[in-house]
Amino acid sequence: MSASREKNTRKESVLTKNTQELRSRQDANKDRSFYIKCIAAVVALAVVFVLCFLYSNDSIRKNMTAVTVDGEKFTATDLNYYYYTSLDQYGSYLTYFGADPSQDLDAVEYADGQSWGDYFRDSAVLLLTQTVTMYNQAMTDGYEISDELQQEIDDYSASIDSYCESNAMTREQFLTSRYGANMTDEIFMRHLTMSFVASDYMDHYRQTHEYTEEEMEAYYEEHPEEINLASYEVLTVNADYSGIEGVTEGSTDEEPTYTEAQTEQAMDAAKETANAFLDRVDAGESLADIAAEYGENYYSKKTDASYASYTDYTFNDWVFNESRVPGEASVVIDEAKNCWYVVVLDHCERPEYNTVDVRHILIQPLDSGLTEGEDGYEEAEALNNAQAETRAQDILDEYLAGEHTAEAFGALADEYSADTDAGEGGLYTQVYKGQMLDAFENWCFDPVRQAGDTGIVETSSGYHVMYFQGEDLPYWQVRCIDGLYTQWQDDIFNGATVKRHPLGIQAAGGVRQ
Repeated sequence: MSASREKNTRKESVLTKNTQELRSRQDANKDRSFYIKCIAAVVALAVVFVLCFLYSNDSIRKNMTAVTVDGEKFTATDLNYYYYTSLDQYGSYLTYFGADPSQDLDAVEYADGQSWGDYFRDSAVLLLTQTVTMYNQAMTDGYEISDELQQEIDDYSASIDSYCESNAMTREQFLTSRYGANMTDEIFMRHLTMSFVASDYMDHYRQTHEYTEEEMEAYYEEHPEEINLASYEVLTVNADYSGIEGVTEGSTDEEPTYTEAQTEQAMDAAKETANAFLDRVDAGESLADIAAEYGENYYSKKTDASYASYTDYTFNDWVFNESRVPGEASVVIDEAKNCWYVVVLDHCERPEYNTVDVRHILIQPLDSGLTEGEDGYEEAEALNNAQAETRAQDILDEYLAGEHTAEAFGALADEYSADTDAGEGGLYTQVYKGQMLDAFENWCFDPVRQAGDTGIVETSSGYHVMYFQGEDLPYWQVRCIDGLYTQWQDDIFNGATVKRHPLGIQAAGGVRQ
């Protein structure tokens, strides 16, 4: 063999060897890749198996972490306390949306692909987060549960025992039937206590914290639209489709649909009408008189309205703009509602008048059991009203015969009043205009009213024995304090570090057993 052939043979041998090694490596890589894929598939199946096991085992699901608040973990069972509390408070409203709170809410759509079950789970997460955060803040501030609050907690707990005794069930049966199978008395009492403490701490802060004049003025300067109140008139001029033929699907009862160009044409027509009305206002004619001609149901007069009351209407921003002056009028478009507004501003300013503190004793007439139109209805109503008025006068006479003090009147209110909304001793503090029924309010804000004044007022609720305790803060300051208090709450709530755990959250809720 020649040297060249031997060299070539060695070269081919080397190439063959390298090729074999390369193929061996490729085969080995293929084997490893195959094994890796097999392992991944097994792991994936194991994960699926574990998830299926978790979701088939309700006890395990309910103990999964649902929410972490500032590093503290809360399970789906913890979340259930707030889920079913929210459901008990607001579940009755579900019937207005065609949902039954006793059924599976996960099967009923709420909005945007979300079920009512999802809605109440989100509400529960928010409520748990706020309760825990405020409770922790209370503990940080050195809050201690008072004897009175502890008694309230104990009384609430005792009411459950009384219910269980009356219905031949154990406390455990009650808790699991109301809050889910994993609810224990320890978990329930923990969250019940935190809820009471958080609420009491917020109330205590609201009642005792004093804001300075400088703080209130600064808040007003930053949020004038939130504090100011406005009085104005509005006439709505809807898009005018007269002479424009829309499209229906054949039924004469159906509302026609219009093209974008047709709607634009109708809005142009409405604008002409609105501007014509504005010209008449500028010429001295009242908007109310124009409305009587155009249609009184399109007219409204707002007195001391807040910005928050009409945020869905475009005229709101015009009214509360700082550049407005009393008596100014304009037209404002609302493309979302396909209309124009003719707006006449009376004033927009911060309410300087003083709020008042007043006590009352409500005496309600007896129910005759008859309905309007039945024989004897009017006579029975007149008799019951007369008896209620006499009773109110007797109570006032009892007060006048004793000590003429707020405390003495309050004691009578605690004994006789049918009003469960008033504070202790029948007291309402910082009453503002528009809060109460007209006759009640007119008595309170009568310019001649003096501290210690008494009287009897009749409203649709019954007869009110009145006691005027005195004036309180200017209403604009009350509104600033409300805003500052809300700001304080938000700062605490937003300062929490919250982590949601979707699997745990989804495990909360469900149909009560």
